[in-house]
Amino acid sequence: ENNISDSSQWHSLRLQRMITDIPNIRPAFLSADTYSLLNNLRGFRHFFRHAYGATIEYEQLKGNLKKSLKLLVYLETDLQQFMTRLSEG
Repeated sequence: ENNISDSSQWHSLRLQRMITDIPNIRPAFLSADTYSLLNNLRGFRHFFRHAYGATIEYEQLKGNLKKSLKLLVYLETDLQQFMTRLSEG
């Protein structure tokens, strides 16, 4: 559960594991909505890190800021649900 052997897909595989419920080990940490937002922002991060000299559009940055602000609420909810499920189990 804690090993990811393919380092080229580390971020992607880590996110996938975080939405997976592992019986008798741990509940899923992220909801599908949170996963979707994080995965979308992960794609932008990849573009941004490798876009030397590329122009980044203001509207794209603005959209990602909105997603990030929404993500904060989602993560707080996911964390609370995760902690509740751990305490029940």
